[in-house]
Amino acid sequence: MTPELRKKLLERMFSSKEYYLRMMDYYAKALEGAQEALAWFDENMPTTDEHALKTANAWRNRALPNMMGYLKGKDEDIEQYDRGELGYMRGTAHNIMTLDRNLDHVGDKWWDYVPQEIAFKYGKNMTKAKKMASNIYRTLGGGFAARPETITDEQVTGPIDEQELLKYLKPGETV
Repeated sequence: MTPELRKKLLERMFSSKEYYLRMMDYYAKALEGAQEALAWFDENMPTTDEHALKTANAWRNRALPNMMGYLKGKDEDIEQYDRGELGYMRGTAHNIMTLDRNLDHVGDKWWDYVPQEIAFKYGKNMTKAKKMASNIYRTLGGGFAARPETITDEQVTGPIDEQELLKYLKPGETV
């Protein structure tokens, strides 16, 4: 595959409805992981660490409801996408991509008490969702256009499955 074709296919993939929906699936799994972690924390709550209790309450009352809003907006994002308006999808991708900055304000001390295997359900899925969100945002927001060489750099985009990429060939295009 030529570098030019690879770039074109990556742009198609990163701006596709399918890629967006897969990102949102990882995001939904991350939220499920966070809810499971909070449930575990509530059942095994430390009685002496006020900071952990405070940050758990902030996640429960502020962070998770806001994070759930991004998930609830998925259907509207897709409706707008189908009408040719990509701004909604780009906005949700930006929100997910920059979520850590917002979560810094609520703190994460409570995660110290959650077993690693439970916390990992949140972390691994959120990491995947944020990487995909970054790819969507950079494609739709012009970041890759400003630095075209970065769209083919897997250190930037994450690993790309060549077989999946071939699904974005148009009729008549060949490798």
